Amino acid sequence: MQHEHTHPLTIVANLWRVLYLVVIPVFRGLLVALQGDLSRWLQGAWLDIIILLLMVGIAVWRWWVVTYTCDDDAIHIRSGMIVRKHARVPWNQIVSLSLVSSFYLRPFRAAHLRADTLGGSFKDADFSFLISARKGRGILNRYASDRTQQLHRGYTPTTASVLAMALLTSNSLAGIVFIAGFISTVGKLLGEEFSRLIIGTFENLARALTFGVPPAAAALAYALLIGWFIGFLITFFRYKNFSVVRRTGRLSITGGIFTNREYSIQYDRVNFIDIRQSAITKLLRLYSLYISAVGYGKQKDDISCIIPTEGKQTFIKNRDLLFPALEPHRRQVYPHRNGVMRFIGAALSWCGGISAAMLTLAWLFPKLQRFILFVGLMLLIPALYLLVIRLIDFFTGGVSVREDSITLRYSKGLSLHVVVIPWDKIVELSLRQGMFQKFGHNCDLYIFTTSETRTKHHCRSLDKQALAQLLHLKL
Repeated sequence: MQHEHTHPLTIVANLWRVLYLVVIPVFRGLLVALQGDLSRWLQGAWLDIIILLLMVGIAVWRWWVVTYTCDDDAIHIRSGMIVRKHARVPWNQIVSLSLVSSFYLRPFRAAHLRADTLGGSFKDADFSFLISARKGRGILNRYASDRTQQLHRGYTPTTASVLAMALLTSNSLAGIVFIAGFISTVGKLLGEEFSRLIIGTFENLARALTFGVPPAAAALAYALLIGWFIGFLITFFRYKNFSVVRRTGRLSITGGIFTNREYSIQYDRVNFIDIRQSAITKLLRLYSLYISAVGYGKQKDDISCIIPTEGKQTFIKNRDLLFPALEPHRRQVYPHRNGVMRFIGAALSWCGGISAAMLTLAWLFPKLQRFILFVGLMLLIPALYLLVIRLIDFFTGGVSVREDSITLRYSKGLSLHVVVIPWDKIVELSLRQGMFQKFGHNCDLYIFTTSETRTKHHCRSLDKQALAQLLHLKL
């Protein structure tokens, strides 16, 4: 078998994390020296140049010693700068294989190839390397191809569906993290003065557009608004051109504008489907579908959704097309009426605690009263939203059982979930009853499924007797 090297751009990737520590000072000094005495600069910078050349040499060596090849049974990878290693990853053990080509890699015709198996790390892929986009697509097609596969059904959402998902699911935190990372990187490359210029410009803009609001409060509001807008753009660009195709043994998923993403997943290794709604989408009768599978949605920039935001009829049609065996059924066990505080107790505590803290601080610091009230109200909004979600969960949550699967309806964080799990994907099922639940004749149901990590599904305050009778057939 002829082993091939990864893409030469790997050399730059190996250097990137530490390159700016030496390269930027060296080139800055060189630019200054070109205006004066070059020989004097060379006498003082010779150690930096030697370190730079050593770093480049190590990066080239690291690239050279990593090779790969494919045969009919597996992918073979050889690596190791001192101790040589030979890894063999069988095709039938790869649960998901992905190819991601970022916009900055396209001019070099490069892409990241990543594979995940059941035995891999929950943080990192079993293997991931930079490869020629053409060769990577050939490996992906080889993994996904099966001449015995006759079934071929596809789903492509409309732009309106992707737009609705980006509008309704984007959050300010993701955008703020992206902006902070961007400013930090710019500071490293162009100097801290440029970063301070960006931050100073934002501060001046916030002061100019206060509209009667305290400047600090205005800056916070604008930061959240800009963060949400950036998050919206990131989500929209990630899912634009999205499509999913179901074959007999594979799910093939593609999407992205600036970064092209392609995934191939073993169909029978999907652990469960997760139908998600917020309070707003619940009111509008809109639904989104996610899945759990090893390696899929693992990285923060991955596509994780299978069906973006759709209306009920369109959603049911495409859900049945992709996962006909995992249809959710009507509830058979409901939350017990005595367990309502189990749902809303924490949310009520947050609402009361934030309100009390806001009023107390406003009384203690009257000069900052407007700012404290603004921040307090901003914090109170998600607490009230959590209360609404928990109330909806109380009236809509529950469990239903089929011969091949179990359907759970519960809330987690600020989302409502309808999860359908095949019985053979469950690793633990338990009924737990707190001290006060014994008097209320209710209990909590915990179900654990496994992927790279264990996922917990928690249904609160279900009628204990009805749940025990329902699960008796399966326990």
